[in-house]
Amino acid sequence: MRALFFASFLMLFGETMAIRWLGVEIPVFRAFPNLVLMVVFIGASAGIAKPEKHRPRALVVAAVAVLMASVMLVPISPLKDMSLRLDAANSLTTVLVSIASITLNALSLMVVFHEIGTTVGEGFQKLDPLKAYSINILGSMLGVLAFAISSFLSGPPWLWLIVCMAASLAYLKSRWLVALMAPVVILSFFATHNSHWSPYGKLDIHNFEMPAGSVYGQGNYMLFCNNVYFHMATHAPAESEFERVREEGKKDRKQGLLFLDYVWMEIPYMFARKADDVLILGAGSGNDVAFGLRKPVKHFDAVEIDPVIGTFGSTVHPDKPYNSPRVNLIINDARSYLRETKTKYDLIDFSCLDPGGTLNTASFLRVDNFVYTTQCIKDTLACLKADGVVAMSFATGPDHPITARLYNTIKEATGKGPVSMCDNVYGSCIFLFGPGIDNHLAEAAAAVAKVTGIDSNFKPWQPTAEQSTIRSCDDDWPFLYLQFDRSGLVIYSLVLLLTVLAPVLVTLRGGKDMLKEPEAFALFFLGEAFMLIETKSCTELSLIWGNTWLVSSIVIFTVLALGFLANAYVIKKPSGTLLPLYAGITISLVANYFIHTLTGIPDKTFAIMVTVIACLPALFGGILFSRLLNRAAHPNLCFAANLLGVTFGGLLENFCVVGGIKSLSLVALMLYLCSILPIWLKVRKDKNQA
Repeated sequence: MRALFFASFLMLFGETMAIRWLGVEIPVFRAFPNLVLMVVFIGASAGIAKPEKHRPRALVVAAVAVLMASVMLVPISPLKDMSLRLDAANSLTTVLVSIASITLNALSLMVVFHEIGTTVGEGFQKLDPLKAYSINILGSMLGVLAFAISSFLSGPPWLWLIVCMAASLAYLKSRWLVALMAPVVILSFFATHNSHWSPYGKLDIHNFEMPAGSVYGQGNYMLFCNNVYFHMATHAPAESEFERVREEGKKDRKQGLLFLDYVWMEIPYMFARKADDVLILGAGSGNDVAFGLRKPVKHFDAVEIDPVIGTFGSTVHPDKPYNSPRVNLIINDARSYLRETKTKYDLIDFSCLDPGGTLNTASFLRVDNFVYTTQCIKDTLACLKADGVVAMSFATGPDHPITARLYNTIKEATGKGPVSMCDNVYGSCIFLFGPGIDNHLAEAAAAVAKVTGIDSNFKPWQPTAEQSTIRSCDDDWPFLYLQFDRSGLVIYSLVLLLTVLAPVLVTLRGGKDMLKEPEAFALFFLGEAFMLIETKSCTELSLIWGNTWLVSSIVIFTVLALGFLANAYVIKKPSGTLLPLYAGITISLVANYFIHTLTGIPDKTFAIMVTVIACLPALFGGILFSRLLNRAAHPNLCFAANLLGVTFGGLLENFCVVGGIKSLSLVALMLYLCSILPIWLKVRKDKNQA
């Protein structure tokens, strides 16, 4: 029991650690949603199916060495620029090296989690299946909780490794493990102790010096997020120093870029007729706020999702803008704040809310981003005063498809195209819209002329006919970064073939008995459906309650808790017909699909309804899982099949790119209904034999 509990704890804690750490230090991993989760479950499934087949100790040591070498050496080597984009900036060699790196790390993860899985498999062989499953879920819940606490405390990787080592020792009691892990913990401490670890990633401050006598002074820095440049924090010159800033920019390239940044932050105020109340979304460590404090703005609300970055604006930024009595720092998701606030603003500034490095890692990328959707833009307009203005900036230039997608999304939400400008140095764009623009078009045109007069790099922009056909974003299809192209699709498929499909086939070949058990087939389908439900619940509830790490952690913990309660119910009532469970799943998933069409329901009531309906499939599915597991002749094989189903669910999750996020409800329902077939065939076979 103890071994099963701590191995289950280690599986969930280690999985979350791998997702966080590999995604931080090896950016190309972020190009594949749930890839780490899938390869972890493949390895664990193989171990659970054959618990007597342990990997050689040398192979496990080698796998750990590969993973640790990757997270420690990639950020300080040329491999940090790995990319899956096959274009003029990246050669075929770069792409192949990237694929090799992903594959090697994926196989290493499988080896490590195979060993953890063998302990879980032994528990399911030796204990009553429902009792074993209860222990497994409790360990998993504690693993999720432990990592959530670590995130809250901004725990670094060396702390994560200590937790993993302690959990391993709790059931292995092996000196070789200490000999292996202790040096790794020490090395990780020295490799990462100078970084700041927030719940969202790794943050590094790189100070840079300005020429003596520069208007920017000293104490300026660049903030890197997950080893990629994120934003710059500089002293904000006074308006009276504008000409001096421009002249210094002509003499020095670095200050020339700072001048462009200066103009970029000035643009929203050129279009706002009044700026008593200003909202900065994606405020970072305070550069936009520091700039705005030079103006007669009465009050700033600065929304930043990352609590560690938020503290930099009070402690590290050269102007410490968040210490001003005119500024209210709010740690929250931008979309959540827009929905909840009752405040009206003269100016709302989307300050390049862009996850650092997202654009450069892949050419076929699916990242949920609910800030740049038609519904979010409508929420933003509802927060404006009568003559309010919205400014939306992004780090893409005139030819980038994301620039066109943003324009098309704004146009769909507002009914008219925004005032748009791009620059030819940064490769950035800005969109301005709202009643303050619509009601005063002549003033907006004069402001555009003023901007282009200040710096000729800024040009008015309109999408081409081809760009106008690019799909806009909404809450059901929020994939701002998605770019379809043939090379990207080929590369994406090749990586999944090497890291997911091939290992799954090997696992199935090694666990042939799994294919002979009807319950294993049924639980495979349940695993696929469960993965889709968990993904959809995280997405849906994060949209409603806030797209933050805390909400995601609570959702995952709640899904596991529902599984534990469902299992406890089956322990007390092991027998019962399955049809009511399938009926409950069907009704709740159909309701989940259609609930977003409801109108006229108060926000809080709607949020509670969506939350309850989102959780019901997990509850009914949990009872169904436990009933089928209790019937199985080989519970460990059935549990292994379930985890393989979770893996394939991670692949089917990409179906939302075609059908939208809500379509996952119907795909999950189809998979739940498919689980009936092997059980029905078994019942029919038993009747014929009788």
